Amino acid sequence: MPDSSNKGIKASRSGVDISFEVEPGRRILRCKTTQKGDIPAMESEIMLEHTQDTSLVIATPFHEDDHAFYYNEKINCMRADGFIKVGEERFSFHPDSAFGLLDWGRGVWPFHSEWFWGNGSGLVEGIPFGFNIGYGFGDTSAASENMLFYDGMAHKLGDVIFDLSADGYMSPKHFSSDDGRFEMDFHPVYDRYTETKVLFVNNHCHQVFGRFSGKVRLDDGKELMIKDLMAFTEHAENNW
Repeated sequence: MPDSSNKGIKASRSGVDISFEVEPGRRILRCKTTQKGDIPAMESEIMLEHTQDTSLVIATPFHEDDHAFYYNEKINCMRADGFIKVGEERFSFHPDSAFGLLDWGRGVWPFHSEWFWGNGSGLVEGIPFGFNIGYGFGDTSAASENMLFYDGMAHKLGDVIFDLSADGYMSPKHFSSDDGRFEMDFHPVYDRYTETKVLFVNNHCHQVFGRFSGKVRLDDGKELMIKDLMAFTEHAENNW
């Protein structure tokens, strides 16, 4: 595995070829699989363009273990251009409306971990806008990962606490920061649930995609109205 998010990686196994390539100003994601039974072959190639130099970088300790840590970088608002083909069906992405996210990390985690995370990118009146919210993973008393991105600049948020499971993962939710700068209603459209159980490994995650609407306030006091921004929020719990 590379020791920096500025380096790429390739892997091939059992009919699956994946590459994450890093070039000046962009990243290229490629994947190709062979058909297995009723599962069709898949091919994708997506280029993510760096439209801003700002990213979120955080080193998080853990109460449970003095030797545990998580070093993480996230880059929002990368414009996406490319396609995904599943069988004979092709889906295209265009940089005027599609965005990608880098979520890169290295760490040593405790056996049990749980987190709540949300992220989205899009356009607000034609200007790139994104957000990252999360809590529950490690000791964030010194710093959290809650942040807004607007026109290439980062704006720090206070704590954002939310419970995705309340009234069911597909029920509408409201997200609010303790400083009043992030007030969003979330209307889910799809719950991508994954689960892995092998011996002591027990991982499961509800990654819920939907639309965010509401308002946010930047560092200079400017308020942005957000309407139907497609994004996601998730609840993960792992033993490994």
